[in-house]
Amino acid sequence: MDALLEIVLSGLAMGAIYTLSAQGLLVTHLAAHRMNFGQGDFLMIAAFLSMTLLLAGVPVIGAMLLVAAALALLGVLLERIAIRPLDRHRRIGGDSHAWILTTMGFALILQNVTTLIWGRSSHYSPPLFSAERNSVVTIAGVSLYREEIVVMAAALIAVGLFYLLLMRSQTGKAIRVVAFDPDTARLLGINVRRTLVIAFVLASLLAAVSGVLIGPLITVQPAMGLVLTIKALAVASIGGFANPVGVLIGGLIFGVVEGVSNYADSAFGDLYPLLMVLALLAVRPSGLFGQAVTDTR
Repeated sequence: MDALLEIVLSGLAMGAIYTLSAQGLLVTHLAAHRMNFGQGDFLMIAAFLSMTLLLAGVPVIGAMLLVAAALALLGVLLERIAIRPLDRHRRIGGDSHAWILTTMGFALILQNVTTLIWGRSSHYSPPLFSAERNSVVTIAGVSLYREEIVVMAAALIAVGLFYLLLMRSQTGKAIRVVAFDPDTARLLGINVRRTLVIAFVLASLLAAVSGVLIGPLITVQPAMGLVLTIKALAVASIGGFANPVGVLIGGLIFGVVEGVSNYADSAFGDLYPLLMVLALLAVRPSGLFGQAVTDTR
């Protein structure tokens, strides 16, 4: 039972990180009905930047702030060159799904730049909150890595703050109004373009937090972004792209299933959570918390 509890708690730590990435997909989906298919590569960039700063002796708080600033700029750049031109193109009859290719192309550029700078090999990021990478804390007979405990707590706090921002702040209300109807938002005096930029910046900041937190838990390498994007999409699909709480529950479920399946079968452990998501979507395409919509085409 102790071993099972350790696996579940470790799965919750990773699930909290997947939740942060999925929340980034959620906010852009709400505001622009689009997503950054390079969200995992933004996370990867954040992990590499964090690792480099920490190895250079920058304090943890300073490294987090610098990574957040760098990712916020990347979010603005993504919206400016991969999303905004498509809006103009769409008004004259362009393809409404071209953003899938442009965001994936942006992600490939980031991946190749990362490979040129840091190489293709895997790297280990220093611990954030302990002196040693594998520092263990025993609570009631259950042994956990100190990093996993703090990472899980930090990720859950970040999700809570994101929920308050989205549901209670003026910015969050503006995002929801723009999601409902951009023309109505303009009539209400909301700057739609600025709101869309804020949404992509928020998604990038969530990737920054995810990247900083995930660095000490796994090996960091340039090709990790695609897998993390797929897992974030899976988590958001479980939640139904409905609200931050639904995505949080989806992320924790996915993380626990992944932890248990990797313990039971290390060779194919990553496959079983994705099969679970496919089975769930086959039965409930709108996810656990999404609202089913009738196709009237």
